[in-house]
Amino acid sequence: MLFSPQGICLEVFRITMSKLLSPRILPARKATLFVATVIASSLHTHVWAAIDKHTEPFISYTVKKGDTLQGLSRNLLANPQRWNELARLNGLKNPNLIQPDFVIDVPRSFINFANQPKLATSGVLQSANGSVTINGAPAQTGAAVPEGARVQTASGSSAVVKMSDGTSVQLMPRSLAEVTTQHGYAMKDPASSISTTWFSGAIRLVEGVLDIAANKLAQRKEPLNVVTPTSVVGVRGTQFRVAYEDPASRSARTEVLEGKVRADNPTQGAGADVGGGFGVAVKPTEREIKVVALLPALPESALPARVERAREGQQASWTVGTLSGAAGYRAELAQDPAFTQIVFDTKSVSPVINLAAAPNGNYFARVRGVDASGIEGYNAVRRIDIANAAVALIWIREVNVAATADLVPEGVLLRANISAVDTPRNLQIQIAQDAAMTQGLQTLPLDATGNVILKDLKASERRYVRFTGTSPQGAVGNSPVLLLELPPNWGQTVFSVTSALQQIR
Repeated sequence: MLFSPQGICLEVFRITMSKLLSPRILPARKATLFVATVIASSLHTHVWAAIDKHTEPFISYTVKKGDTLQGLSRNLLANPQRWNELARLNGLKNPNLIQPDFVIDVPRSFINFANQPKLATSGVLQSANGSVTINGAPAQTGAAVPEGARVQTASGSSAVVKMSDGTSVQLMPRSLAEVTTQHGYAMKDPASSISTTWFSGAIRLVEGVLDIAANKLAQRKEPLNVVTPTSVVGVRGTQFRVAYEDPASRSARTEVLEGKVRADNPTQGAGADVGGGFGVAVKPTEREIKVVALLPALPESALPARVERAREGQQASWTVGTLSGAAGYRAELAQDPAFTQIVFDTKSVSPVINLAAAPNGNYFARVRGVDASGIEGYNAVRRIDIANAAVALIWIREVNVAATADLVPEGVLLRANISAVDTPRNLQIQIAQDAAMTQGLQTLPLDATGNVILKDLKASERRYVRFTGTSPQGAVGNSPVLLLELPPNWGQTVFSVTSALQQIR
C-alpha cells in the first residue's frame, strides 16, 4: 500500500493526538484547550500573505508582536481607512487577529511613501559648456547632482543633467533649476522575484528654459514633476520643453514634442493634458489653459548655410524663411549636432535674426517659430558658417571642414575650420600640379589651429589640393579636389580675389 507524504503526516498526527487526548493524560476541558492551541499554532506558523492578484509593485511587512492591522494602516497606508480592503487582499478572514511573523503585502497604490525608507540617488552633470555652476561653485562634466542641487547656466552656456532615473534635463543659456526631489524606493516586482527601484523626482525651474527627454523605461511612483512659480508639469511622456523666462508676467509655457504631460495652474486650480505636437501657456491670472498646436518646422531650404558680415563683431544677419503663424523666431547655435553644447541663443520678432554676438565659425544651428502666445514650435536644423564677406569659405562635406586660402607675408595661408566636433582626426592637405592628384603630390599636416602656409607659390601659378582625414567613426575620407590659383595681381590689391581656393565645377 502506498502513502503520500501528506497522508503519512496526517496519520502520525492522528495517532499522536489520540494518545495525548486519552482521559488518562488530559482531562476533557484541558484537552479541548490543547487542541485549539495546536490548531491555531499550526495555522500561524510561517504563514505568508499572498495578494490575490499582483497587478502592481508592492512592499512586504512582517508582523511584530503587539501589531494590529488598524495600527499598521496608520503608518503603511496613505488612506488608513482602506485597512479592510488590505485585509481582503491578503486573505485575512479576521483582520483583528494577526500573528507575529505574518507577512502583509501592501500594493503601491496603498502605500504612504512618507513613512517608507528612501534610497539615496544622485544625478550627474553629463555635459557642461561655458559657465555652469552647482550650488554657486563652478562645475565640470561628471560632477554629482544630488537632491537639493541648484544648477545654473550663464549667457552662452548650457548644461545637461542626467537624473538617477535616466531622464536627461538640458538647461538652456541663462537658466536656474533646482533638483528638489531625487530618490528611490525599493519594491517587489509582481512579475518576478527581484526587487526594483521606483523613482521619485521633481525639478523647480526658477528661471530660463529646460529641454527634457524623460526616460520611458523608468519606474516612477509618480510622474516626474517640473515646477515653476506659475505651473506644475507632470511628465507622462518623453520629450518636452518647460520655460519660465518672464518673471514680470509670471507666465510659463510647456511644449510637448513627443508623448504627453499634465500642465496645472495651481493658482487657478485648473489644468490640461498636453499631447505630442501641442503646447500651453500658463498665466496665474487666467483660469483657462488653451492647448494649441505647435508651429511646424521650417524646411531646411529656408535656412541659408552662410552668414556674412563686413568684419568680425559687426552685424551678421541670418535671414530665414517666413513661417505662417509665427510672431517671432528663436535661434540657437551649438558646437555639436545633439545641441548639448549651446553657445548662443537669441529671439527675433522677424525672420531676420541678428547673429552679431556669435564669433565667426562653423555651427550647428536650429531655429523655430514662436506664436503670439509665446509658444515655440518644432526645430529646423542646419549647419551654417559665419564669416567675413571677404572670406570665401568652402564647405567640404566629405571631410566636414570649411576652408579658405589667403595671402600672408610668409606665403599662402590655407585655413581649415576645425572647431566642429565632427572634424576629422589627422587632418592633412595634399597638393599636386594636376587635377588627378598624381604629379608632384605632397602631403602636409595642418597645425593645431587648422592652418598650413605654402611658401613656394608665385603669382599666376596654380595647384590642386584636397583635404584628407579620419572621421570620428574611424573612416578615412578625402575632400573633392579644389583649385588653388594665384592671379597675376595677387597681393597688389585687396580687391583682387576673395580667396585663391575654388571648387572645381
